[in-house]
Amino acid sequence: MRFVLAIISFVIGVVLVGLGVGQRTVFAPPSSTVASTTTTGDAPVTVIPGRTLVANAGHQHVRVSGASGTAFAAYGRTADVMAWVGKARHNTIRYDAETTSLRDRVSGTQRHVPSPKGSDLWYGEYEGHTLDFTVDLPADTALVIVSNGSDPAPAHLSVTWPRDTATPLVGPLMTAGGFFVALGIALYIWAIIHQRRLRGPRRRSGGTRPPRARVSRRRAVAAGAQVPPRPRRGRRMVAVAPVVALTTLALAGCSSEYWPQGTSGTPTPTPTVTATAGPAAAAEPTAATLPQIRRIVARVAAVAAQADSSRNATTAAERFTGPALDLRKANYTIRGSDTDVDAPPTIPSSGISVALPQQTDTWPRSVFVVLTGSQQQKDVAPQALTLVQASPRAQYKVEYDVSLEADAKLPSVAPVTTGAAQLSPDVKLLTVPPGQVASAYADILANDTASEYADVFSSEGDELRQKIGKSYKDQKAKSLSSTAKIAYSSEVPSADSSIALATNGAGALVSTSLDEIEKVTPTQSGATLNTEGAVKALSKVGSSTKGISATYGVQVLFSVPPVGSKAKIELLGFTQGLIAASEVQ
Repeated sequence: MRFVLAIISFVIGVVLVGLGVGQRTVFAPPSSTVASTTTTGDAPVTVIPGRTLVANAGHQHVRVSGASGTAFAAYGRTADVMAWVGKARHNTIRYDAETTSLRDRVSGTQRHVPSPKGSDLWYGEYEGHTLDFTVDLPADTALVIVSNGSDPAPAHLSVTWPRDTATPLVGPLMTAGGFFVALGIALYIWAIIHQRRLRGPRRRSGGTRPPRARVSRRRAVAAGAQVPPRPRRGRRMVAVAPVVALTTLALAGCSSEYWPQGTSGTPTPTPTVTATAGPAAAAEPTAATLPQIRRIVARVAAVAAQADSSRNATTAAERFTGPALDLRKANYTIRGSDTDVDAPPTIPSSGISVALPQQTDTWPRSVFVVLTGSQQQKDVAPQALTLVQASPRAQYKVEYDVSLEADAKLPSVAPVTTGAAQLSPDVKLLTVPPGQVASAYADILANDTASEYADVFSSEGDELRQKIGKSYKDQKAKSLSSTAKIAYSSEVPSADSSIALATNGAGALVSTSLDEIEKVTPTQSGATLNTEGAVKALSKVGSSTKGISATYGVQVLFSVPPVGSKAKIELLGFTQGLIAASEVQ
């Protein structure tokens, strides 16, 4: 009976071990879920929304093929992707859980789209005849796939998700199998020991037996007698079976995938959702993330370097607009005639010390950055750029580019992940509305302490006031000969051109501009005015009997405190230069 129990226990152990091994081989679950589709329409764009990408858990392996030429794919925030697509005819891909396949739905009317390559909206992009890449995108992102913008988008799409290949029964099965194998071994040994005990000498009742001479096994062999060999089967089983059991137990404990995963002993706190959520619960998304801003700055710096070296205004227009572009255009023209004129300040390609994107999901949108340059660009002055993206398909362009004052102290601003609200030009929450800051400062430059805004603006550290303020203007007027006179005036662009981003102290960073105009005219009939330097190069007038008008563009950055604050408006930085010159008509 003991042998029967040993055999039964051993067989049970072997079966359990076999089932455990089968869990990782013939019964192993598939390692991935694959869903695919082939589009048949003529839509130039295909969009895979975030809800499709996260239909199954895990990262997404995307394969795109079937393009007539080069295929392009990019991913970004879903709202940004759909804004870029706009009214274009496009395939929207959804996941069908019942058939484990992808389905497409066509919408939109426009049959052509521009190239999406290099758009500032994308978090990442891929290009090639066949695309094969792995991403791990959340539900609020989407993939956009395009061929050349006119041909149909690549037809063959597939998304692969990894599946959980954990087999939590392997550990218990192999452990139990090892236990029964060990138990069978123990029962077998016990049975052998018990059997040997039963074969020992017994006394017979009712008589005596003469003593029997016992011959040792060694003497019998020496005498030439035939001695049966000793049984070794039990020893072999006893030697091999423990190895099998120990190996089974060792394999069963190799990986956590082989065991059921229990819950943590420490309860995880669950956030409570209130019935009414405050403004912080639904904060607006930011115009750009930090990686996006870094790429944008690097692209702007590359375009600026190329345009500045070749004096190409068309190239500069790819990444500059408004006052910043006007200054560069004039500089290129002047440098074409006067090589002594310096190029615009170099824009560092890295070294972002402040990045403040606007809180928005609409257009136009803006981003404010301060660049200090890399370790190799220590000679580059810190610059503050205010960039604007006019529409989803447009690139970010520098509208204001100012060099910071040496002692400029920027107010505290929100982190890049939070962003800041852009204030309207007529907001009443600041000491001076953003749309009126430029005109107020122009009055300071014209009248200095006699200005009605003298008590509103801080004069400490204001180098621009020393360069083009009232004292400078008075001194220049006195330096002219008696045959000429000079008149000063200011022009301020529309109030909507100023950009104000809120700071942590309820104030704002205000980027704006103004034009300072100098008009020199003769005081005597027949008197001639001679031009020189930048004015001569830009106006292309060597002398005039009518007079010369020169316009200097001034880009400025202010820190404007909130209403009720005792602090004054501080000039943080500026850039000024000649942008126009002509003969007085």
